[in-house]
Amino acid sequence: MATPVTVLIAEDHALVREGTRELLEREPDISVVAEAERGDVAVELCSRHRPDVVLMDMRIPGLNGIEATRAIQEATPSVRVVIVSAYEDEDYVREALAAGAAGYILKTAPSRELVEGVRAVAAGSIVLSPSLSRRLAQLRTEPRRATDRLSPRELAVLRLIAQGRANKEIAHELQISLRTVEGHLHNIFEKLRVGSRTEAVVHAVHHGVVSIEPQTRP
Repeated sequence: MATPVTVLIAEDHALVREGTRELLEREPDISVVAEAERGDVAVELCSRHRPDVVLMDMRIPGLNGIEATRAIQEATPSVRVVIVSAYEDEDYVREALAAGAAGYILKTAPSRELVEGVRAVAAGSIVLSPSLSRRLAQLRTEPRRATDRLSPRELAVLRLIAQGRANKEIAHELQISLRTVEGHLHNIFEKLRVGSRTEAVVHAVHHGVVSIEPQTRP
């Protein structure tokens, strides 16, 4: 059996935390390795346990979900953080992803969506609850979008980034060199005025260029 996806649950409500643990531990390929009632404690436990995924409550005490996500990404950038929130607000989503979160799932989501979200994020994808993805895609208020300046090949690279593909996979998929992929990424960041792959995907989702759908892992 493949190595299980390791998860840290950061949630201050005991019943929610225990329910989430029970849900995840029904899955043979997922293992909960730690729990935290505070955001600052979650940051410390990430450094100790190095989980694959953190499920982070937005309104957790100590450090809130955004602050804790930013701190985790600075200290342990390999850890993937998913915000689990009751707030269906586009500004919260953009702020969370800009802080380095790899996903934003609503607490009202079906349990299967959370489980598949953990798997997808661990595999390198960015995950949004479908309703949030649709709402971000509908916010096309600028007369000229920055994404309009992207070339067809840069758009293809951006869509593959949204699927969680690594640079080598993108090079293979598009039959171009790794150096060319890196050049396209540089151009995408410059044209969209962003500093990371996640920010580029958020920008593209916001303008309806790409969509993020729940993904399953074989």
